[in-house]
Amino acid sequence: MQEGNLSMPRNIPRYVKYFLPFVWILCVTPALQSQQEPLVLKSTTRLVQVNAIIHRGGQPVTDLKAADFQVFDDGKPQKISFFQMETNAILPASTSPLPPNTFTNHLEQQSGTPSAVTVILLDALNTRLTDQAYAKQQVIKFLQTIEPDDHIGIYTLGGSLRVLHDYTNDSRDLLRQLAAYNPQLPIERVLSTGSDSGNNELLEMDNWLGGRGLAGGERDFYTVNRVIGTLRALEFIADHLSAIPGRKNLIWVSGGFPSLIGFDNPHVQNDPSRTQRTFTDEISRTVRALNDANVAVYPVDARGLMVDPRYSAEKSGAEVIRQTRPGAWPRPPVGSKNQDTMIELADRTGGRAYYNTNDFKHAIRDAVSDAQVTYTIGFYPEKENFDSKFHKISLKVAGAGLNVRYRKGYFDLPQSPQDDAARKAELRDAVWSPLDATAIPLVAQMRPGQGANSWDVWVKIERSGVSLEQSGDRWAGKLDILFVQKDTQGRQFNGLDNTIQLNVKQENYDKISKDGFLFHQPIEQNARASELRVAVRDAASGNIGTVTVPFNQLTK
Repeated sequence: MQEGNLSMPRNIPRYVKYFLPFVWILCVTPALQSQQEPLVLKSTTRLVQVNAIIHRGGQPVTDLKAADFQVFDDGKPQKISFFQMETNAILPASTSPLPPNTFTNHLEQQSGTPSAVTVILLDALNTRLTDQAYAKQQVIKFLQTIEPDDHIGIYTLGGSLRVLHDYTNDSRDLLRQLAAYNPQLPIERVLSTGSDSGNNELLEMDNWLGGRGLAGGERDFYTVNRVIGTLRALEFIADHLSAIPGRKNLIWVSGGFPSLIGFDNPHVQNDPSRTQRTFTDEISRTVRALNDANVAVYPVDARGLMVDPRYSAEKSGAEVIRQTRPGAWPRPPVGSKNQDTMIELADRTGGRAYYNTNDFKHAIRDAVSDAQVTYTIGFYPEKENFDSKFHKISLKVAGAGLNVRYRKGYFDLPQSPQDDAARKAELRDAVWSPLDATAIPLVAQMRPGQGANSWDVWVKIERSGVSLEQSGDRWAGKLDILFVQKDTQGRQFNGLDNTIQLNVKQENYDKISKDGFLFHQPIEQNARASELRVAVRDAASGNIGTVTVPFNQLTK
């Protein structure tokens, strides 16, 4: 594979081709065996899950049963097929620690994994530097008050998505990581020294973020890229957290972004260099990924309390009238376009948006508290036509004085075409993401190869994220299996891209259902690489699992 290029040659070992009809490995090594639930098959219907937060008098309600709920799809009652109450209690630690040189994306196999977590995403990509500094200080104040049942992770989004610290209840560790984090510029130093050069640089960066000083077409280009980049980052986080069984709260501290550009300015309509577009499809895709992973978004507007300058006390009434004179193109209130997007993401995922407030600490505490008790209600739509329309969900709960919050609906979208373009894009994103995807559970075991820098990689692929369809006396499916080595800057080396056709008889299918199956790939460790990323993609559904192997943790 060329460095930085994901258009890789296919490299399927010869012995694997010979044994494909027998599903390669039917004798799973003891180190990788585990008891499994029945195989989850691809279905023509979709389970719609709704997470509900239910409080009475400000406290979570903990004694509701399935019979206390009624769920409606566009006003039509639906049969509840799945019901569960989840708390933020710690899951039992794994009874069998992983052997040496063995790595997994099974969150439940990591000791002390909680059943519900909260991730705070500090968004530098969409937030002015001065607002980033204030938001960071507010998050620090909140972390000084976290409780033993709080499980908090800190992620950042700037030029890339970074994990400062995955979820923990150790406030000291979180505070150390956050204290070492600086946004695009060392804000505290610039503001404290009053350096002219620092202030000029700060102003220049903030002007760039706001699009000032750029031509209209350039401003549109940067806006489109940061909106799409932000939405993809939210999807990566959803993929990473999907294996945790409870509710996940994503507190997105950001200046936000608009859901459309170019339609509120009459000058753009007559300028061929300008862009007019909405982000409806991209937002819907991200919302679907978040809902599938049971992640609720809690946007916190990092801009704090905002005052529309048109109504400043310094302006006379005549000035306000001139700005809003009849026939003039009405300008939206300052910041409202970005806040509308925040409200939409919160409403469609069951979270809550906080804006026009400087009390970030209280907003974050509210979101964390929502993870204490969650009810999950699932139903199979009686008439699922994949009509691509929005279906409104209504939930009725028996009891007096209840405050009920849940996502308001879903789009009945057909399965996305899983063509080669989708395949390449999804694998590229899986390799780029700093977070392991968990839709397909994986275990990777590294064994020394024959050469000094060679390894035999054995990847156990569990069947829960793999789609197999019956055709006659066989079960068919297809997997993409990708091996890429990366350095600390994300540069990629020695890529191997395999596409495996599954076509197995019933007896082998039964063995896969019980044990999963193994894939073996020899690799040569690149001297510049710091880690190996293994990605497995189910071609039918687009489900992806990834596992990361740090080379410095291996022993020969």
